[in-house]
Amino acid sequence: MTRYTQERAVDAKANINLGWYEYERIRGYDNRCLYLYGTISSIDYEETDLYFDSSMISKLTEKILDYNRADDGIAPEERKPIRLYINSPGGDVTEGFALVGAMELSKTPIYTINVGECLSMAFLISIVGTKRFTLPHSIFMMHEPSEMIVGKFSDIEDKVFFNKRFHISRIKDLVLKYSNMTEREYEKVSKKDYYMLPEDALKHGFIDEIARSIDTIL
Repeated sequence: MTRYTQERAVDAKANINLGWYEYERIRGYDNRCLYLYGTISSIDYEETDLYFDSSMISKLTEKILDYNRADDGIAPEERKPIRLYINSPGGDVTEGFALVGAMELSKTPIYTINVGECLSMAFLISIVGTKRFTLPHSIFMMHEPSEMIVGKFSDIEDKVFFNKRFHISRIKDLVLKYSNMTEREYEKVSKKDYYMLPEDALKHGFIDEIARSIDTIL
């Protein structure tokens, strides 16, 4: 490893571990604005492999719990909402469901705003918001989960059985719970990548409003 690469890795590590509070402040975390940008993965890491950092989902979950602690004793309707801005192609389903679980349990309202794309797992996260918004030109996409399984045949069978119980059934239940889509409609479109414009998402009940003013999403 070159000296430049070493110095870059050390700087990056310092920025993550020592500058996280400043990063939060700059990005608006003190104003209850959270950001889910990029791929959802179980762990974030640098190419240098010199350090590991907790995942984006873990940090978002921590902040939701922090806000609920701060709001303890305040009626849910009187709490200042959390705004979760999303621009993500999706990613790890198990990791994403950790955030979904925290959002569903949150007494503090969480507004989700699609500012670019909400695809796959990011789509599921977006639809569980207390109120759900999108910019006029954002896109949505839902589908069944996919996974590459390698191992003994018996292990593959067990994994497929588990995926049907957890991934497929949970996704279906979530979609039907947070939309006006019927089970028949879901079965018809879920076998493929089902892309939606904001108007389509609104029709299906996946969002509550297409933002026409910047004040709507601030």
